Amino acid sequence: MAKFRGVAVWIALLTLIGTSVAPASAATAPSQFSATAKAAGLIVKYHSGVLPLAPNGEPTAANTAGVALKFDSLLDTDTYVLNFASQLSAADAQAVADRMAQDPRVAAVELNTVIYSESFSPQTASTAIKGASAVTALTVKDSWSASTPMAASASLSWKAPTYLYGAKLTGYQVDYSIDGFATTKTLLVGTKTSATLSSLTAGVKYSFRAHAITKVGSASKLGTASTAKTLTLTSAPAAPVISSGTYVSAAAPTVTWLPQSVIDQGGLSVSYTVTATPTSGAQVSCTTISSSCTLVGLVAGATYVVDVVATNTRGSTHGSSQFIPADESFSKQWYLNSTYGVNAPSAWAVTLGSNDVVVAVLDGGITNHPQLAGRLIPGYDFVSDVTSANDGDGPDPDASDPGNWTYDRNNNLIPSDWHGTHVAGIIAAAADKVGTIGIAPNVRIQSVRVLGSTGGTRADLIRGINWAAGLSVPGYPMNPTPAKVLNLSLGTDGTSMCDNIPTQSRLYSTAQALAAAKAAGVTTITAAGNSGSDARYSYPGNCYPTINVGATGISGDRAYYSNITEPNAQNVGVDISAPGGDDKDAVGAPAGTGGQIYSLLNTGTTVPGDPTYGSMEGTSMATPVVAGIVALLYSIKPTISFDEVWTVLSSTVSKFKPGGQCATSTTQECGVGIVNAGAAVAYLKTHP
Repeated sequence: MAKFRGVAVWIALLTLIGTSVAPASAATAPSQFSATAKAAGLIVKYHSGVLPLAPNGEPTAANTAGVALKFDSLLDTDTYVLNFASQLSAADAQAVADRMAQDPRVAAVELNTVIYSESFSPQTASTAIKGASAVTALTVKDSWSASTPMAASASLSWKAPTYLYGAKLTGYQVDYSIDGFATTKTLLVGTKTSATLSSLTAGVKYSFRAHAITKVGSASKLGTASTAKTLTLTSAPAAPVISSGTYVSAAAPTVTWLPQSVIDQGGLSVSYTVTATPTSGAQVSCTTISSSCTLVGLVAGATYVVDVVATNTRGSTHGSSQFIPADESFSKQWYLNSTYGVNAPSAWAVTLGSNDVVVAVLDGGITNHPQLAGRLIPGYDFVSDVTSANDGDGPDPDASDPGNWTYDRNNNLIPSDWHGTHVAGIIAAAADKVGTIGIAPNVRIQSVRVLGSTGGTRADLIRGINWAAGLSVPGYPMNPTPAKVLNLSLGTDGTSMCDNIPTQSRLYSTAQALAAAKAAGVTTITAAGNSGSDARYSYPGNCYPTINVGATGISGDRAYYSNITEPNAQNVGVDISAPGGDDKDAVGAPAGTGGQIYSLLNTGTTVPGDPTYGSMEGTSMATPVVAGIVALLYSIKPTISFDEVWTVLSSTVSKFKPGGQCATSTTQECGVGIVNAGAAVAYLKTHP
């Protein structure tokens, strides 16, 4: 679930229970519990031998229910989804379910609860004046400097446009891109016809172009672009990340480091020199162009400290036991490496994630973004309401996000929020020195669409869980690339119990799907909810088995909106916390973030526009932080189980802010602590 600019964005939410040993069982209903979440219909299981549809096509027991019901679909071999013919209030829907449960032909029934998504997107204005003619004679040169050997930069010059069409020249805009201007960054300069672009990425082929900016009155216009020029920049190499440890001996003389890409190598050929230094005695060294080197001549019984130096024609860089990314917006991602962040660089020194690990994002879909290119694998769209789907049809193999724009009750446009794209970026944005970096940048992402413009249903979600985990879903093809981690950043708009409450008249469909996923070796991570209240009553986070995540701010205390484990909740509620952002707790946050979580977004208001970046906050953002860390664990140990994952996470948490609400709670209302990626990965390496 997410909050954006103070508006609740009810998106993905499944929960688990906070204990110091293992996630607890699901919530037990209070004696006078009354659901307030909207329901689209019922999920009904009939007794064996009962015909589910009457000869006239009406669902069996609709007369007992007392309202008109319409057959929608088969959820599994003996469970049916029935829709209400007209919208009912939450109380009336619950009364219908209670009446139908009394029919002797019905084995069990539950509400098909509706789950929601909201959004915000900025608007842009256009002008009617004519733009200047094209800038000419653009030249681009590598402006690397020995005084800043790690920095890549480019110097540009051009000639002014021939025609201004009666407007006044006020400056120039320089565009630069790594993908042929599919995504573009800009620099505004004055009226001089030259510019220097710094903080660029070596080893990447850039495209450059320039436009004149003219003005008439208060209206400005961007002129025609110059002919584009391309250039690959250079720099000294990045620090090699030593993966074998910082000590060697005669018994283990091989030093290894993570292979460096062309970008890591500064766009040039690189050689590596390994030097081993004992506490006393002579150094030993070796040189290579690969990512490992075996030292010869080490003295038996001595321990050596190793250093790896990468060298190209621009300079040399010493190795590191941490991977500090060069992604240009890493400084905005406070949640990765701040005091109460998740210690991601220490984890990255061991693994950036495996391409064999798939994380399924059950959400409203994912848009194309360069930082997900090549790792966004085919998924499925399970949104059953054609009107809400916004793509013109029902379920199909296209799980991209068409936009979840809609209108409010006053007919005002609610723009698309691109929530699934933001979540996917937190998990797996590429380590490519561009934009942001994900928690597990080398894993693959699978979009499983279960939310439309007005939400999805419990039945849509259950199908999505089963399909993502590689389980059979009646009427749908099998998932050829099942996920090992499921991210559910979604939930209802009011209180809604899970279906694993031990009562005779309730189904167990969500719990069965989650249990089957667990049995298949899958770990499901859920959001605890954004209402600042009892997490027990937030579906599907109150189901089992999942790991339910609360949100913290940059100070290390509970985000003001995050649901909690109440004192009387019998260990049911929030399992663990992770940074989710808090705009009311923004002291010390990087500029431009407002204390929120910075990740991938899209510029589109309704349909997808250009890839971009932006901030959101919520348990929806905390959930993928945990999902990304779990993906790193699967990358190290592909056979790790749900229970083992919880043992690792709960055994390695960081403490909350001293004296804060989470730290002083005697009931673990924020869970066992703040998840720690570096400690979790180190624990698994030493407890295989």
